Amino acid sequence: MVQKNTSSGIETYLRLLRYVGRYWLAFLVSVLGLLMHSAAEIAFVDLLGYITDTVGVMTAGAQEGAELPSTGLTAFFASTLFADSSLHNSAMVIPLFLIAVSFVRGFGYLIGSYGLAYVANYLVHALRTDILAKYLNLPFNFFDRAMAGHLVSVVTFNVQQVTEAGTRAVKTLLQQGSLVLGLMGYLFYVNWKLTLFFIAVMPIIALLVSVVSKRFRIISRRIQSAMGDVTHVTQEVVNGHQEVRMFGGADVERSRMEAASHSNRRQNMKMAFTEGVSNPLVMLIVSLAFGAITAFMLSPSILSTMTTGSFITFLVASGMLIKPIRQLTEINSAIQRGIAAAQSIFEVLDTDSELDRGTVETDAVRGSFEFRDVCFSYQGTGRQVLNNISFKVEAGQTIALVGSSGSGKTSLVSLIPRFYNLEEGAILLDGLDIKDYTLASLRQQIAIVSQNVTLFNSSIYNNIAYGELSNSQAERVEAAAKIAHAHEFIQEFPEAYNTPIGDDGAMLSGGQRQRIAIARAILKDAPVLILDEATSALDTDSERFIQAALEDLMKDRTTFVIAHRLSTVEKADRILVMEEGRIIEQGTHDQLLAASGRYAQLYDHEFTRPGVVGE
Repeated sequence: MVQKNTSSGIETYLRLLRYVGRYWLAFLVSVLGLLMHSAAEIAFVDLLGYITDTVGVMTAGAQEGAELPSTGLTAFFASTLFADSSLHNSAMVIPLFLIAVSFVRGFGYLIGSYGLAYVANYLVHALRTDILAKYLNLPFNFFDRAMAGHLVSVVTFNVQQVTEAGTRAVKTLLQQGSLVLGLMGYLFYVNWKLTLFFIAVMPIIALLVSVVSKRFRIISRRIQSAMGDVTHVTQEVVNGHQEVRMFGGADVERSRMEAASHSNRRQNMKMAFTEGVSNPLVMLIVSLAFGAITAFMLSPSILSTMTTGSFITFLVASGMLIKPIRQLTEINSAIQRGIAAAQSIFEVLDTDSELDRGTVETDAVRGSFEFRDVCFSYQGTGRQVLNNISFKVEAGQTIALVGSSGSGKTSLVSLIPRFYNLEEGAILLDGLDIKDYTLASLRQQIAIVSQNVTLFNSSIYNNIAYGELSNSQAERVEAAAKIAHAHEFIQEFPEAYNTPIGDDGAMLSGGQRQRIAIARAILKDAPVLILDEATSALDTDSERFIQAALEDLMKDRTTFVIAHRLSTVEKADRILVMEEGRIIEQGTHDQLLAASGRYAQLYDHEFTRPGVVGE
């Protein structure tokens, strides 16, 4: 269940910064570098005033032995470094200080930028791996409700937005924020009365930024949603390109993409308009304050209290405030985009994982089952899919499930590996409730071959020996492929078992993909087997071989079979006929035909038609 994120923007941003805190050493080094850069900027302004006063003394016809300027930070350090503060030392002081300031500024920028780039890339890595790890532990009903394109967009687009807020925005905040504070402090040092004018406009700027921030965040959420739609449509077109071509869906998909892309474009234009309005307003307010200060500075009463150098430094320092304030207001949009993206990410990370309170771990089970009054409905539908299902299965038996489409067959077998949890009733495995087993231990006892085969963009070998089977010996993998009647076609490929099969096995035929999946199940050698129309994609000749292989595989295993092929159902130990989530008949093939009920009706009229009995 998704935990609705109600945290404020500040709380979300602080939580995001905790991710940055994982790399505190690199972050600290980068902060020091950015502070060095800002300090060098202020030092350069002070040096400019020192140069102005020095030139003023020299142009006034000062004689040898005249003193260097005594006010300002540069003058303080010059008097500390040079015991003799006569005017001729300015030829050494000014060049040395220029070089030193330039070096500190450049070095600070280097380590600040590189350090934050280091943090940014690791932040992307951490968020993406955390989200994917969460996806791997989320309940199946989460994926039933969510669109795949939106889930992919969270890992790609949203994480990138978060990185902008977590690193680039932090860089601007630290670099330009420290510069603003430093310049304000320096202005206080030069002339505190004039500095009060700048402080007076700060509340107005803060109010404007607060109003704009809310607007940015709303628009950012809409941009993320629209981007998810773009990703979703693209993914569906790429995955279903064959159906799109065959059924003339190009215009429909093009219209869907245009609608999704236009929505994204509109929201981005709203963001651009808000930025375009807010930034000039902030600059106008700052410029008004700057203009007022300039007017006061030109008054005789103020000029009489300042040297030429201090006048220039105050004017330059106050003018330099405009750029960092503008950049701070511009970065607000990136921060709000990042906060909105972070909220969507944290909603995923805060979603409850699969419920796993089991404590029992076992290496092997016998495979006996008992279903006791099992009831089930998919979350949010309100419609009961299974209603009071009760039956027993002895270890090693084969149970076939038949019935009309939507009768609940696949839903029933999905409860065995706990893809979904029961609402009422219980399922017992070897006399123990399946909820008492840990999920990992329970699923190790089960192998599944479904109609919708999933293969990965890797080699044939890696698709058979997948996951926990990856350490299997090559002889076992080849033996499983032979049983699944896959070895012959695998050997025909130039690279045999090392042949890449493309995205979801695109290089293989439907029957070949199915046989790879069967070989994977054979290799797992689990005591419980679920076959959900496992032979549906096979041609008649291949099915004959596969059916024999499956019969060997099913020996001494508890097997649940959903199939529309008569060959599998006929030999089942028991057949359960399902309708509307209930078992209406059960027995052997011969018993059910003799009963002349629903099974006999399906057999006589519809059973041999593909897709009628299977689900």
